[in-house]
Amino acid sequence: MHRDLGTGEQFQAAQLHCLIEFMSWNHLQHIIFIPGLFHLKMACADTLWHCFIYLLTVHEDETSLMCDVAQLCPRETSIFVTKPGFCQMHQLVGYAGICQHLDCWRVHACKQKGFSSLEAFAHLKLTLDDLKAMAKGITCTYVVTSQFCHMHRRQEMEHDLQFENVLLLNKYFLLYEELSYVMNSSNVGHVKYATQMSNFLYNVHFVYPLGLKHTICYHILVTHTGWPMKWRAVD
Repeated sequence: MHRDLGTGEQFQAAQLHCLIEFMSWNHLQHIIFIPGLFHLKMACADTLWHCFIYLLTVHEDETSLMCDVAQLCPRETSIFVTKPGFCQMHQLVGYAGICQHLDCWRVHACKQKGFSSLEAFAHLKLTLDDLKAMAKGITCTYVVTSQFCHMHRRQEMEHDLQFENVLLLNKYFLLYEELSYVMNSSNVGHVKYATQMSNFLYNVHFVYPLGLKHTICYHILVTHTGWPMKWRAVD
């Protein structure tokens, strides 16, 4: 049964209610709840909106996501302030994420390689291994790591709140982009969730028999075209 989390919680409540039944069939154990990954993606987009747009105080920061909205969607700022839909948030994360990533590459190339622009850096034509090494350095510098807790414990005068907010924004954007990528490529092994998803993954890997496990893994994402990167979650 593919449904959203609300339906899953209701189904689990029904299973608990039916435990008093004498016949095992009436316990509803033959029904397996599979969380709809599209609903998971919608919940993640809504979480990003609440974290980086919903509060009016975050708009005062010149590095906030709302400043990106003003540049990318100048005619839709009022929509994003009130309540945007999933498609609008999904597109914003994609476009604003690209801008954030390119800016990190620009700053890193300027500091480490002495380039004045990304165009000049692109003409260098580095190898893939060199780019991977630079990407690792960028991740350690401009994305939240284990050092963030030590950074946050500094005295108030030593805090760079704008930089810390950018680190958090980059982290959550990358997590959302990773989720979108693994869903499009049908790589369900990388999908993580909160309580419901944790229970579901535990049952799949440690409780259900091998045949049922394979059935769930082969049907939680579907593709109608057969093309790569065109997998979609069952709604």
